[in-house]
Amino acid sequence: MYKSLQACRAGAALLVTLFHLSAQYALPKYFGYGLPGKIWGFGGAGVEFFFVLSGFIIVTAHRNDLFKPDRFAAYARKRIIRIYPTYWIVFGIVSVSLAASPALRATLPDAATLARSLLLLPQDQSVVGGTGAPVVIVAWSLQWEIAFYALMGCFILGRIYAAAAVLLLALAWGTCLNQTCTFPAAFFAQHYGVLFALGALTAVVNRALSGLRFPMGVAVLGMIAFVSIGAATDAGILARSSGSSVAYGLASCAIILGLVKAEDRGAIFGSNRGVQVLGDASYALYLLHFPMISVLSKLAVKAGLTGVVGATAAYFAILAACIASAVLFHLKIEKPLLRVLSKRPRLAVEVALTQR
Repeated sequence: MYKSLQACRAGAALLVTLFHLSAQYALPKYFGYGLPGKIWGFGGAGVEFFFVLSGFIIVTAHRNDLFKPDRFAAYARKRIIRIYPTYWIVFGIVSVSLAASPALRATLPDAATLARSLLLLPQDQSVVGGTGAPVVIVAWSLQWEIAFYALMGCFILGRIYAAAAVLLLALAWGTCLNQTCTFPAAFFAQHYGVLFALGALTAVVNRALSGLRFPMGVAVLGMIAFVSIGAATDAGILARSSGSSVAYGLASCAIILGLVKAEDRGAIFGSNRGVQVLGDASYALYLLHFPMISVLSKLAVKAGLTGVVGATAAYFAILAACIASAVLFHLKIEKPLLRVLSKRPRLAVEVALTQR
């Protein structure tokens, strides 16, 4: 895994965390200050970057496995180990916390919905409500991760499976052209699949290019474009839509390609050990931050942290707590768990490096 991409993964996880923290911060029941939200309103686009990065990493890591069915079992095992155990632990913690609270117990879904949520199966948002992922609301993006992993798995299984998967996706898109499609076609016809495709295409381009002139310049231009899209969206100049989401994806492609080619030349972005550790803990941060923000915001209000000074102190304290908890969770729970489940330490490292 490129160290530069580890640093980017840390940055994307922080963007999503800041986005959710700022949104909670602005709620009247908490602190009611909207300024952080105006600064980090585009932070949700960290998910777009994750999707593109996932497409890049998976295709880069498994390009030699395409159309080789004998490699499917190893591929599936790595993907299952990477995603599910950590998610199940967080899911269990949040579920127990909700069940223990009389006021929140009613928010738990029925058994069938819980089972689908545990398996990260796509769910109909009009039925489930919210993001389509109860308990751990950010898990809607993991549903897409699993869908992409399944698609890649079809390409590993063979050409017939790959063709069938592509045909089904095309049918979903075709069904939804008239804007009247329903679940599950409505799920698979969303634009998020384009983001994974952009990441996969970036992996192909990266392999085809022997070099790139001014690679760090390409990465910087991508970063400027990413932030500019965010600024235009937050200012109301650009609508938050599938179009702006794909635009974030294209900017992410430039960032990834530029940083990878720069690192091939020895220029590493974000090589600091702390940044790298946070990159390793980015999945834990992604899963943990929202429930932590919710709980800690309530505790901060109860502790009397009001006004500008109190709210500012709470903001940075909650952010620090989210980061520290994610790193601790990764080092003490996630990393050892990967090692045990993978049986061989070397395989555990390989699994960790090909994560999301």
